[in-house]
This record gives sequence, C-alpha cells and structure tokens, in this order.
Amino acid sequence: MKRVLLFLLVAFTGTIAKAQQADTAVLLRLPADQPTVARLKERLVELAYQNPQLKEIDFKKQISKYEENKAKASWLDMLTAAGNLNEFTIKGSGTTNNNTLYPRYNFGVMVPIGHLISIPNDVKIAKANGKALEQQKETGKLALKAAVLRAYEDYAANKQLYELQLPLLEDAYNHYKQVESRFSKADQNTQVETLNEAYRLYNAEMVRKVALERDVKQSKIALEGIIGSTMEEVLLHL
Repeated sequence: MKRVLLFLLVAFTGTIAKAQQADTAVLLRLPADQPTVARLKERLVELAYQNPQLKEIDFKKQISKYEENKAKASWLDMLTAAGNLNEFTIKGSGTTNNNTLYPRYNFGVMVPIGHLISIPNDVKIAKANGKALEQQKETGKLALKAAVLRAYEDYAANKQLYELQLPLLEDAYNHYKQVESRFSKADQNTQVETLNEAYRLYNAEMVRKVALERDVKQSKIALEGIIGSTMEEVLLHL
C-alpha cells in the first residue's frame, strides 16, 4: 500500500512541478523608476487616443464643416440673371444709344424674407455642431485617459500580487517535498496525515497562484483592448 502511495506521489510531484511554472507573459517586466513609468503611461494614453470612436468624431466634425460651408453658400442662390426682351433686342436695331437705354440683360438679387433668418441660423447651427463635436472629443479623450490609467494600475497591481505569491508557493512546495521525502524514507515522525497537511497547504497556494495569474492576464487584456496594442510591443519601443 505504501509503495502504491509513493508511486502516486512521484507522479503527482511531476504534475504539480509543471503547474508551478510561471507563464512568461505574466512575468512581463514593467519599468520601476518613476520617469520611465510616466513615459510609459503617456505612451499608453497616446495609443488610446487612436481609438476609432475619436476618429469617428473627427469625421463628423468634417461633415459639420461641409454643412457650414453649404449654409454660407445659400446666399448665392439669391443672385439672379434675367434677359430683358424689348423691341431693340427683338428687331436688332442698329442704334447704339437705344442699347444703352435698354440693356439686353439685367442682374439682380432676390432676398426672400425668410432667408434673412434661416440662412444665418443654419450657419450658426453648423458652427454649434462643430463646437459640440469638439467638446465631445475632448470629453472622450479625458474618459479614455482615465480608463487607460485605471487599467494600467489594475494590471500593475495584479502583476505585483502575483509576483509576491510566487515565493509563498515555492516555500509551500519545498515544505511539501521535504515531508514527502521523509515519508518515503519511512520516517516514524512523518505520518500520512502530516503529508496530507503539507499537500493541502501547497494546494491552497497553487489555487491562489492560478487565481492571481488569471487576474493578471485579464487585466492585461483589458488594457491592451483600450490601447489597441500589446504591452510587449509598447515596452519594446518605449
């Protein structure tokens, strides 16, 4: 029975040793000095500003500018050119003085009363829409900046918690190995209960490690979703 238990312990030890290995993506090194951290945060915010939602606002601003120009051009619709038909234009009289008195063409401006109110208001509306879109963009940039900084702090904190967990896991693993070694040598002071307790403690640390690793990966994904790039790429060109 004890030989079977020892065999199972050897197989189990190999399994937990693999599970104990840390993901290199989780152990991505972040800068520690404040100037570099500040530069990193600034770069993350710059990347976030390339968000498609902000670009969509730029397109809407361009449309608003076109509408403003269109409203201003409405004044030109009032300019009219009309031909003046009279006996001289019809008969083609050769007397030049008459052509001076009766011009062939008349140019004028017709101003419907309603246009005096509607056109200036249309121009103002287009300008106001442009200003509103500009304000919307600034508000969006502030919101994105706050979201990026929160996401970075979450990622950095989760990563630090994960790194602090690794030595605790290592200690629990070493303790378990020592107990397992004594048990395999039939140490009278090491009972099955002692081995089980050592495993329970180690398993608890493994559960914490898995949970913290998940938190690090999820917070990294959330941050990269906002900036539209991987942290590896950002740090490579920092």
